[in-house]
Amino acid sequence: MKKLFTLVSLLMAFAFSANALEGLKLVGNQLCTESGKPIQLRGWSTHGAWFKWCADDESDIAAMKNEGANMARIANYFESVDTGSDENWVKGFIDNCAKQGIYCIVDWHVLRNYDGDGSKGNPMDKVSDAKNFFRSITSYVREKNYNHVLYELCNEPNYNIEGDPYELGKEYVWKWIKDYCNEILPIIKDKDPNAIVLVGTPQWDQAVVFPFLDPIDEMGLKVMYSFHYYAGDQERYLGLLSSASAFIPLFVTEWGLSSHTGGNGISTKSADKLMAVCNGKNLGGQIISWANWSWSAQDESSAAIRNGGYDSKNWSESGNYIREQLRKGDNFSFCESSAYDGAQVFDGVNDFYLELDKFDKGGNYNAYYDFDESWVACSPIPCNSGAAGMYDGIRSDDYVDVGYTNENNPEDGYLSLGYIGQGEWVKYTIDVKHPGDYEFETYTTNHIDYNIIAFTVDGKNALVDEDGNEIHRALELQTSGSGTSEEGKGYDQWGWTTPVCPYAKNKKFRLRFNEAGEHKLGIVFMTSTSGLGSLKIIGDPGNGSDVNDVNNQVVSLWPNPSEDGSLNISVNCDADVTIFNIQGVAVYSGKIAAGETKLDASLASGVYYVTVKSENGISTKKFTVK
Repeated sequence: MKKLFTLVSLLMAFAFSANALEGLKLVGNQLCTESGKPIQLRGWSTHGAWFKWCADDESDIAAMKNEGANMARIANYFESVDTGSDENWVKGFIDNCAKQGIYCIVDWHVLRNYDGDGSKGNPMDKVSDAKNFFRSITSYVREKNYNHVLYELCNEPNYNIEGDPYELGKEYVWKWIKDYCNEILPIIKDKDPNAIVLVGTPQWDQAVVFPFLDPIDEMGLKVMYSFHYYAGDQERYLGLLSSASAFIPLFVTEWGLSSHTGGNGISTKSADKLMAVCNGKNLGGQIISWANWSWSAQDESSAAIRNGGYDSKNWSESGNYIREQLRKGDNFSFCESSAYDGAQVFDGVNDFYLELDKFDKGGNYNAYYDFDESWVACSPIPCNSGAAGMYDGIRSDDYVDVGYTNENNPEDGYLSLGYIGQGEWVKYTIDVKHPGDYEFETYTTNHIDYNIIAFTVDGKNALVDEDGNEIHRALELQTSGSGTSEEGKGYDQWGWTTPVCPYAKNKKFRLRFNEAGEHKLGIVFMTSTSGLGSLKIIGDPGNGSDVNDVNNQVVSLWPNPSEDGSLNISVNCDADVTIFNIQGVAVYSGKIAAGETKLDASLASGVYYVTVKSENGISTKKFTVK
């Protein structure tokens, strides 16, 4: 009996030593190690089991790790033309990743159906097989005591019709995904409740608005959402990733430098833009993990290796680009913007009208994200194609498209935002004198478009319902009248409207400001939008007339920036201090007395926000460590 116990102990010790990686968790929307450190998983996705000359044993995982990968995605094609699902192949790769000490994504690879009937993009078509597969894999992971496995439930669910990701996702695919998750998530929760679960989004993993517009039941699991991108022909979708980063945890579980077909050469310029977004240049400041397509010698531009396999070191252009990215290691930088001409002031008492032309300074990817299709009215693109920008020079050097709600008489109306594509966002610095939840209205046109809008405060969701819940985090702008879809019609008819949630039409929604002080208010367009003329935040007269005395707190920080991570703070009364990193994770909290204090916060290089709360008010200040 003692010998048996010793043998079991040795086997368990081997399992732990072979899988010495930290477990993973979510802190807000950020993927982190168990100790709370943000992490970016990066590496390659395999092709299917039949590509075994490039992915058949531990040497392939060792080769990926040797190039700098800390993750491999194992694509299990359940309906391959040759072998179909290969469960033992998947389990072997789980073992190989454990032995090499890298993370592993197990991908149930739902495919586009090329024969045109549309059925195979519906994960529910094979839900019975999927349940058996995930039951077997999660049981295996539990038996081996592994903590390095992530589960991707359905690769690229779709209606198999090219078209707008939002429209087709709304009509068909999101319901399929929600029904499918209701079947699969309980299985994973039963066997591996601490795992990271990756859920596909409609139209080939691009309509990422749905998880925060109409959330699934995550059943208490750590759920992230998949986004796919092909640099050769899908740059128009990149803003969706940048915008959604403020609302949900994201993982780019598949992307290539080629077109979405896998061919037509590569686009390093567009790939560089994706890398910038993944490395933190996004609205939510989220560090986003990624898996490149693909670790194979397939005869296509997206393949990493040419004939001969890894041993021949015969890399493709795509393979060499990814190797270069992996060699950079952590390469994070985040959006930085500043007020255009001082903060716009909302006193909390009177109605506030946002001046749309006074968006922050800092340019594309920092103060805003703007993408212009080839049909916009000015050249070269991107550009400020609005009438106010083109003809009157209003912010003409920026790309945000500033126009007029009344082009015939610009003084009779408001400046507007137009030529709005999916995923665009823009930030404004606003000084809020009274924290609280505020009703709001939007000035909109009479033209029918998809018009899905969301809002952020300091890179986080700002939308709550009348009960204070954050369940539905996006709304639909309403037309100013009965609405028209005729080409070119309705754009000159404007009026005040109240946005609604198409999935909770009886709910009223508000914008939340948790603290007084300056904030970055983000306006997010998750679909193409017919135009926004202004945003009116409705004041609350009950806040009184003492708005200038709402915050009597005096706070000083020095040195700022700090060379060594030290932080001195001066306050005029006893206070609570919390320091947040740029991902919104609290890295320090404590109490300080009135006067000067040196905080031992052990801050690493980066940008932080120091929040001081006392009986005199709340103050938030930015602090940088070099």
